[in-house]
Amino acid sequence: MFSKIIGCFIGICALCIISFTTAHSEPTLENLYINPESQTLPEIIIFYDSANPCFQCPQTIELIIKILKENYNGQIHAYLININQHPEFISAFNLPPTLSLVLIRISDGAAFGYEKITALTDGIEDIPSYTEMLTEKIDNFLSIQAEN
Repeated sequence: MFSKIIGCFIGICALCIISFTTAHSEPTLENLYINPESQTLPEIIIFYDSANPCFQCPQTIELIIKILKENYNGQIHAYLININQHPEFISAFNLPPTLSLVLIRISDGAAFGYEKITALTDGIEDIPSYTEMLTEKIDNFLSIQAEN
């Protein structure tokens, strides 16, 4: 029962994230990182594992999406990717089996490195501090400024 609820929630989150990005319809390692043709905006990818969801994963994903929408609308491309459907990302980004966020710096259609953020469920009870922590990491790595 719990896994069905999580699956439905993550599906809803995927629709939410799709609504604010002009992302490719089918994300692949090639078009997101190796050769992001004609991309000029940085990319932020939320990786989750639908086969082994953590208890706080749904609310963490919802909070991350909210933070991205409120602070980086029009400044990034954002994706929500189930690593079970795209296992090639696990080794490419050395992803842990838990929820993680990957920031990809893009310039002139080429990827110039990435940063992985893990332990995303830590501190979500304190939304202002969590928002500050996450926006600071995004701002610092991608050299962009949060809108709020």
